[in-house]
Amino acid sequence: MEITRYESISAFYEEAESFLLGQEDRAGMMIWNSLRFKDKKWEEEKPFLATVKKDGAIMLAAMLIPPYALLLLEKDEANGVAAVPSLIHYLIKENFAIHKILSPKAVGKAFAKKWSAANQLEEKVTMDLRLYTLQHVIKPAARPGKLRHATQADLHFLPQWILNMTEETNQLMTYGEAEEYAKTRMEDGFLFIWEENGRPVSMAAKTRPNVKGVSVNLVYTPKELRGKGYASTCVAALSEYLLQEGYEFCTLYTDLANPTSNKIYQKIGYAPVCDYIELKFNEKRTDTPA
Repeated sequence: MEITRYESISAFYEEAESFLLGQEDRAGMMIWNSLRFKDKKWEEEKPFLATVKKDGAIMLAAMLIPPYALLLLEKDEANGVAAVPSLIHYLIKENFAIHKILSPKAVGKAFAKKWSAANQLEEKVTMDLRLYTLQHVIKPAARPGKLRHATQADLHFLPQWILNMTEETNQLMTYGEAEEYAKTRMEDGFLFIWEENGRPVSMAAKTRPNVKGVSVNLVYTPKELRGKGYASTCVAALSEYLLQEGYEFCTLYTDLANPTSNKIYQKIGYAPVCDYIELKFNEKRTDTPA
């Protein structure tokens, strides 16, 4: 197999465009990074962008935008797994340090096993995910309330909601980071609230607007308000809104450890596509005798 390295996002995307757009739901993160960073000038650590090809066809694509996880994507699972050793050999030869990966599960596990063994590392699963796609909303039972854009007035509670959500999903951030995240998302018009009788009861966000599809994330309902259908209603209403904006489909990721969320999203029309895994690599601990 042949490794091709790219010096710019635009060069990577030009080469991999058909590979990515042919599976836009699964490739959403790579496409979004390619679109939003295409003109960025990297002054310090540059992205790692590569493909593994066989007979001129891409078997595996790899993208690392510092300081985020290494993204891996294959089109055919067996070919992707078969391409992993070539990618790892190249990364080791070029002395790359990989601390975290996000990948379809089979390829991610294959990479983690070989990377950990080659570098004397321990791997830890930080997220076990399922990707869903929706093209038509199945509306849940009608309930009072409405979907609206988040506003400046909501910023007194939204950072805490975001902080609570990230704590539940082990994606920790500081309160200051949550404040900035809420403010930016609100100003971009990407953050939405489901409101009942004038009271905000749930939130969700638009993210990664790509060529044909868009994603939904940041779904959260405070614990004291759960079990009332607010999350279902909010996500269904936001998904319908995004389809009406002209997108052909919506995607979202769920935590497989949360059977409730996986169940409610399927009820409103989200169909499973594939499973993803996020893994973190740490140095092996050596126990010192007492």
